[in-house]
Amino acid sequence: MFWKVIAAIFCSPVFTLILCIIFLLLNILDGHSTYLVLKPDKYHREKNPLARWVFQKLKIPAGIIIFKTILMSILILAIAYFTAWEPLTVNIAMLIADLLFLVVVLHNYHLYFRLSRKE
Repeated sequence: MFWKVIAAIFCSPVFTLILCIIFLLLNILDGHSTYLVLKPDKYHREKNPLARWVFQKLKIPAGIIIFKTILMSILILAIAYFTAWEPLTVNIAMLIADLLFLVVVLHNYHLYFRLSRKE
């Protein structure tokens, strides 16, 4: 009985929507925390080489906004497409992605507060 309820929740489009909203909010927080850590021109702190390259070319905050907008657009389309075929797998992947992104966001803010105390 318990596992049927869990499976029903994980196959629910409402659960997909909730996970996507959380993912979007975490991406906004990631953009904000990335800006705080990189401003005004500390691009070497960015660990993602593709993001670092975009930020160096477009500067911040424009690079962060454009990079996140393109990335989120692609991911939202992929999520919408695959949810129609395999909602359980998508929801499990989204839950894992949300948890990982939460760790990234917490790390970014922790780094920002640590760096701001030194400066």
